[in-house]
Amino acid sequence: MNSLEMEDDNSDQLKILSNPIRQGILKLVSEQGSISFTHLKEELQLTDGSLFYHLKSLKQLLEKDRQNFYKLSEKGKVVIDTLIHKVKIPEQKEEKKSWFLDKITFPDLFYYFFGDPVRSLIELNALLIVTAWLFGVSNSYFSSLESIMTGGAIVNSIISFSHWYLYLFLIYIALKILKVEFRVKELWIGVLVGIIPYFVYLIPTGILHYTNTDTNNWIGIILTIVFVICKIYSTLFVIQGINLATKIERYQSVILACVLIFIDYIYLLITL
Repeated sequence: MNSLEMEDDNSDQLKILSNPIRQGILKLVSEQGSISFTHLKEELQLTDGSLFYHLKSLKQLLEKDRQNFYKLSEKGKVVIDTLIHKVKIPEQKEEKKSWFLDKITFPDLFYYFFGDPVRSLIELNALLIVTAWLFGVSNSYFSSLESIMTGGAIVNSIISFSHWYLYLFLIYIALKILKVEFRVKELWIGVLVGIIPYFVYLIPTGILHYTNTDTNNWIGIILTIVFVICKIYSTLFVIQGINLATKIERYQSVILACVLIFIDYIYLLITL
């Protein structure tokens, strides 16, 4: 690298580090050796969405270890040493186990969506429209209301779409009652990410529907099992989304999402 390229690189790094929050992140990481996402969030008093955004800007200066703790990359150590202050990088501390949902709900997926809220809301609402339509045209039911109405594909699609926003509204009200800090866009994203697992079910269902394949046999049984698995995984995504978008305790996000699912199925049992 010649001197001109080094100057440009340093200029880019200085631009990144001009933000005090990013300076704080690097300072904490350099002092701790390695640090968890949760610890960073608590120390800097940030929501998960905001922290995701700043970590994305520092992706060249930080890296993750096997426990998903953040530590300085080799480039990050150089930047800390030359552009901020002389520091001694301590030995890595014993690391705590991360939450199981951090591993099974694809952290990079949440990292992507929280990184750009405006883009993500456009994409997720487009996915929701497609999801609702596939549920409608394939005669599959996401919402318990669809099971007691015979409005056809369009009506059922609208019900499926509205159901997600009913979930979002109820979670919003619950968080307000609990006086939990959150940002609406981040909560919006966190809840709508829960639609993604359904595509594992809807893509083959849509293909079978448009090819007029009979599903009243073992194919129907397999699809039912896949749907149940997708429903469980969707709930896990919503739990993780709530947890990341707010300052709610982990167990509270589990209770909140599970109560919504429970109410939905109790309603289904009563009405059928």
